[in-house]
Formats: sequence, structure tokens, C-alpha cells
Amino acid sequence: MSVFSLFGKKRLSEEHIAKVFVSTINGLAIDTFPILRDYLMDVPELACPPKIKENQMEWFLYIVFSANLYNLRTAFQGDQHDRMRILIIDEFIASLEGKSEDAVLEQINNYEDYIAALDRRENDGLGKIIALAIFNKYGLNDCQVEHFQKMNMANPIIIKAMMEITENFIWNWNDILENYKLVA
Repeated sequence: MSVFSLFGKKRLSEEHIAKVFVSTINGLAIDTFPILRDYLMDVPELACPPKIKENQMEWFLYIVFSANLYNLRTAFQGDQHDRMRILIIDEFIASLEGKSEDAVLEQINNYEDYIAALDRRENDGLGKIIALAIFNKYGLNDCQVEHFQKMNMANPIIIKAMMEITENFIWNWNDILENYKLVA
């Protein structure tokens, strides 16, 4: 019998978890972008290396953040979903020092709409959605062999390999909610 079942779940504030969420997502994106970039530069299934610049990390951050924000709908409903969404967005905006709040919010909305459209089209899991968003945003189709390039379709081998990476970018709300009770 676990301590959690004897005394109930430990309580965490929604604000605290929003800070941890944003800090973790930001840190993950910043730490892994160079690795992902290097990986994509050496993918043998690409006809030529993509031209991904080191300063294009922000696109990656918005993809990962927006996909995880979109994923909130699977963990929360109603007022709690709305509160968590607002807290997370506010924390994310604050983390991007020097950026216009309106510009960041517009970017979040654009990326989240794109993630939602990919989800409606693919309906194949958030890891694949993130992989496809990266594939499209960084123009990897232009680097594919002619067959896939003409079809304007991502090579499944590349997407599968990217999914193995991108599935690690998905926040595990189930684990948090199993062990903690979030309070406003």
C-alpha cells in the first residue's frame, strides 16, 4: 500500500505545475534542438541535408509547446482546463523575455491551430504530429528523394525515426494526475 493511498494525493497548485511545465518544455526544447538538428542533417533517407540554422530553435520550441498545450484537452475539462491553459500561456509568455505578449500569443494560436489541423488529418498520436510539424516547418520535403518529394509526402522511415525522438517531448499528464491533486 502506498503512502498516497493512505493519506491521499499530495496537493500541488495549478500555478506551480504551470511553472514546472513551461520550465521543463523550454529546457527540453533548448537542450535537444541541437541534437535534433544534427540528427536531421545526417538522415540517410534525405537526398541532401536540410538547411536548419542554429537560430531556428524558436520554431521547434513553439511546435513542442503548442503540441503540449493542445494536449491539455486530454487531461483537463471545463474550468480547470481553462485555468491551466491561461496559467501555462502566461508562464510561457513570461519565459520569453523581451517578446511582445501579443506576438507570442498570436504565434501560440497559429501553431496550435496547425497542430490541431495535423491531428484531424493524421489522428495518429501526438508524437507523429510533432514529427510532421517539424518535417513541414523545416522544409524537409525539399530534401527528400524525388519520389517522396513529388508526392509531397514525408518518407515514413524518416517520420518513424523522428517519432521515436518526439514522443519524448510529450508531457505526461496522467503521471502527474495519478500522483498529485491540482488545486487552484
